[in-house]
Amino acid sequence: MSIWRWSEYWNSPPESNQISLGEGNTPLLRSRRIGPAVGINNLWFKLETGNPSGSYKDRFAAAAISHMIAEGQKTCIATSSGNNGAALAAYCAAAKIRCHISVVEAAPDAKLLQMRAYGAEVIRVPGFGLNPEITSQTFDGLLEQGGLPGHALQISAYRYSPKGMAGVESIAFELAEQMVQGINHVFSPAGGGGLTLATARGFSKRGMSTSVHCVQPEGNDTIAGPLRSGRDQARAVDCDSQISGLQVASVIDGDQVIRECRSSGGAGYLVSDEFVWECQRRLAQEEGIFCEPAGAVALAGALNAVEANEVSADSQIVCLVTGSGFKDADSIGRMIDQDRDITLV
Repeated sequence: MSIWRWSEYWNSPPESNQISLGEGNTPLLRSRRIGPAVGINNLWFKLETGNPSGSYKDRFAAAAISHMIAEGQKTCIATSSGNNGAALAAYCAAAKIRCHISVVEAAPDAKLLQMRAYGAEVIRVPGFGLNPEITSQTFDGLLEQGGLPGHALQISAYRYSPKGMAGVESIAFELAEQMVQGINHVFSPAGGGGLTLATARGFSKRGMSTSVHCVQPEGNDTIAGPLRSGRDQARAVDCDSQISGLQVASVIDGDQVIRECRSSGGAGYLVSDEFVWECQRRLAQEEGIFCEPAGAVALAGALNAVEANEVSADSQIVCLVTGSGFKDADSIGRMIDQDRDITLV
């Protein structure tokens, strides 16, 4: 099974050009401890950590690279905070397509090593992902490279790569199938906002009235704050969050995210880095779910929403757990006592 079982819902390339590494069809687990501990009766986790390269970005890469195959393009130009680059590098390797990736300054080394392991050429750009002016200039340069003959720019955002982002909508299609009882709320982490927008659009295509909520770190409040305060437009910021993968200082898909989330009945939630790390630890030690910090952001938002009585504790609530803990080795040290030796027996 892969995302291509849902290809009727988007403009997909011919079947002979569709590439898959087995992405999609990821598990949906009911909370055993965290939900019951705070009185949430139906808290669920969609484990995108089960995708081939360890994150939901494989859904994007499968669709994006398949379209490149169909169009005879041989060089992929990409940007990434980590997971998108790893996913594209994997699918480019499978498709025999060259892959050039410019990564944000704060991208974890583990993600860069994964990209290089697949054979990608990787460049880290100082200030990229943190400073909005540098971020904008970098995107402009990438757009120019992506427009060269035989090249394609692949950034996991509708603004740049709508054909690839259509593959991410499969998350909503799977959830609709997995939860026949219906879903009241989905909490999604957001950097540039592509995942949140894809999820909302996916539910809309299935005719489901599910509220999709946008959750961001306080230090990268491009979308969630404006959504919460009733504004119609996202805003660029100087990012000071340490949550890798969500350090996107520019607007990207933000305006559309605000519109789609608000239409679905969703809201914006801001969470501190410290609370995200606590949720990451709790997921590992109370649920057995090993995720990177960005993968715990949705849970942080859901817990805040229920505590504030903005979402009923009796609702069917799904949190998107977006990437594996192996993606960010440094964050593991915050969950464990590194000074304590492993006991030898």
